[in-house]
Amino acid sequence: MKLGIALPNFGIHASNKNITGIASAAEELGFDSLWVSDHIVIPDTHKVFGDTFLEPLTTLAYIAALTKKIMLGTSVLVIPYRNPVVLAKTVSTLDVLSEGRLIFGIGSGWLKEEFSALGAAYSKRDEITDEHLMVMKELFTSEHPEFRGKYYSFSNILFEPRPFQKPHPPLWIGGNSKRALEKVAEFGNGWHGVRLTPEEIKDCRSYLKEISNEKYLTISVRNNIQITNATQSNKKDLLRGNTDKIVEGFNLYRNAGVDHLILYILSGDLNGIYKTMEVLAKDIKRQLSI
Repeated sequence: MKLGIALPNFGIHASNKNITGIASAAEELGFDSLWVSDHIVIPDTHKVFGDTFLEPLTTLAYIAALTKKIMLGTSVLVIPYRNPVVLAKTVSTLDVLSEGRLIFGIGSGWLKEEFSALGAAYSKRDEITDEHLMVMKELFTSEHPEFRGKYYSFSNILFEPRPFQKPHPPLWIGGNSKRALEKVAEFGNGWHGVRLTPEEIKDCRSYLKEISNEKYLTISVRNNIQITNATQSNKKDLLRGNTDKIVEGFNLYRNAGVDHLILYILSGDLNGIYKTMEVLAKDIKRQLSI
């Protein structure tokens, strides 16, 4: 099981110094990946994210120039917010400049007020997401891309550079609804869940197996982590407590079939983030032999 660190590209720690410091430390400590989240505007009704939210692909491009080997991912990018041709160009450029280190996590979105502020069609987000995925795959893979769809059409164009990774960066689709899982089976290379229990993961994996014709899919999950003295927490918080409890939580995720676990470190103090990464790298990973 691989381990990733979610960068704080939003909230109180969202600054150049903090993000670059965490990214460099994660690579030095041997973590497998770095991840950013996506919001463009924050409605007043959802201040939980804080006021600051750095644009994810710009953030990853900056981090790509400061790192060498660690993978870079979006957890997840809301693609109906963006023109798919422009987005495909940005994604392809980032994959080329990072020499194939991008994992392209995508979702259809959920925050209605944000869709409204961006002039995006909330009620049609699923069908728009499907068409965006078809547009981007065509651009990523064809020497002479052509497309005729409900929202986009093009022909007689060139699209270079195409991605460094062939046929394109790994496409991990987020969400645990049946419709989201069906997108994974149709378009994706992997599935990306958020704050799911091992039992929920097993249920989703079972449905994916049923509908994917045995296509190999990476199973990834993102969850919060916080090292404390506590031994009890709710079933969603498998990674909050003392190190013994966290090791148990990691094993439960691994046994549920998780291939890539992405960790958002809860800490009001920056030193707490660094300390947690050190404990994970030097103690917990050793116990788990990962």
